[in-house]
Amino acid sequence: MKIGDKNRNGQCVVMKTDKKSTTHPYATIWHMKCTHCGHEYGCNGCDAHIRKCPNCDKSAAPGEPI
Repeated sequence: MKIGDKNRNGQCVVMKTDKKSTTHPYATIWHMKCTHCGHEYGCNGCDAHIRKCPNCDKSAAPGEPI
């Protein structure tokens, strides 16, 4: 995925950061934004393509710090 891309769950890549992920040892945090509610959060780059919004979907993994 690249900046501006949306996954099938409506989550858009805002930017890639150089911060290390707290959930995946070899990934960095990507800044994501939900196109449904506008919530912004971080996720590791390995999960961006399947990520769900932690605000809209309470069963989704919590976001990482951005």
